[in-house]
Amino acid sequence: MKQDARFLSVKILNRFEKKNEQLVLSRNQVFSSFKPESIDKSRAMVLTNEIIRLRDRLDLMIEDVSGRKIKRLDSSLLSILRIGFYEIIYDESIPDYAAVDSLVNLTKTVLTRKASKLTNAVLRNLIRYRDKDSNWDELLKKRSKWASLPIWLQKRWKYQFGESGYFELVNCINQNPKIFVRVDLTNNTVDDARESLIESGIEAENYSDSFLKILNGSGKIFSTDLFQSGQVSIQNPAAGAIVELLDPLKGEIVLDVCAAPGTKSLFIAERVGEKGRVLASDMDQLRANRGKSDLARHGHKNIEWSVKDATQDNFPMADKILIDAPCTGTGVIGRKPDIRWRRKPKDIPDMAILQMKLLKHMSQFLNDGGTLVYGTCSMEPEENWNVVEQFLKLNADFKLMTGPSQVMPDWINEMGCLSTFPHIHGIDGLFAARITRS
Repeated sequence: MKQDARFLSVKILNRFEKKNEQLVLSRNQVFSSFKPESIDKSRAMVLTNEIIRLRDRLDLMIEDVSGRKIKRLDSSLLSILRIGFYEIIYDESIPDYAAVDSLVNLTKTVLTRKASKLTNAVLRNLIRYRDKDSNWDELLKKRSKWASLPIWLQKRWKYQFGESGYFELVNCINQNPKIFVRVDLTNNTVDDARESLIESGIEAENYSDSFLKILNGSGKIFSTDLFQSGQVSIQNPAAGAIVELLDPLKGEIVLDVCAAPGTKSLFIAERVGEKGRVLASDMDQLRANRGKSDLARHGHKNIEWSVKDATQDNFPMADKILIDAPCTGTGVIGRKPDIRWRRKPKDIPDMAILQMKLLKHMSQFLNDGGTLVYGTCSMEPEENWNVVEQFLKLNADFKLMTGPSQVMPDWINEMGCLSTFPHIHGIDGLFAARITRS
């Protein structure tokens, strides 16, 4: 049997559920084993992303239509049904008959002919439900599982954002996120980059001085000359704002710790220019290697990568330091939907302890009058302001600074920190504080 996108997706989903590892690792392992064609690879990436995103919602519908409890279904059969429900309900590009026929045949191959009859019956039942009454799932929408988030995170966000803010946030992260690219302005302009992308069949619009929002054709970006030559990078404007907050200047030497895979390092490298240097490091050898290997594409010769632990290793003194701290990643759940299922409540205080160690250790390498930016891609106060506030209370020679004028004013909160949220700002949820040594 041809190992098409649906077959690959079943393998990936099964592995993800069993291993509870990053979705990207499950995908890479399956792709490495089966070596699929690029079209099947791309489709499997979309399918697995969206099914993991809407997993609990799909399961609610499967139980309602099939009359069977999820726990009583074989893992491969459940993965097949999740694919079927996603394609029939949410993917308008796939005809119902194509989804049903393909998944029935796939069930015969992966499982048994008897199991394929169940797949056929359940999927055809779903189509009948939907065609008979477009609001057949109205009661399901009132169930907590419809949000497709762990209950502990639902409770936390309802408290943090209020009922209406919570529902806006859930609606936002359960949709396909917008893709942005940052234009390297060294040899290009945003307008020129946009025109070049349009010529490649990619619809884009200006977002800011350095960023374009992709409206259509994002899958083609990687094959463009602009991307291949490093003139554009996939990056969210919120991540770019952290670099803007640091405000690296021409000729400066900047420490960028916990830096892999290095998209912020590249932005800093552009800002400091040929006479400046970016000392990028990460404690993970493989991740640091990824950052290093990307340098050839971009052509920046002012980034030096090393493997270092920012909680204990020595670093040179610097006027600018960026701590891109490890975190729970709740602010990027829209782009990385697997995070919602891998995180546990205990991860938040555990991360806060690690983050405090990072901030405390790295602050000793900041010169007097220098600037340190502490940032996370989390929306949880314990990892953000609480860490910064605790650090400032214990270190009287460090002060919180206001951000430079190029940072969007409505991205700065009442404490003077960068604070963005997907449902409010339309970008990733990120936090960053700008600190100086007085």
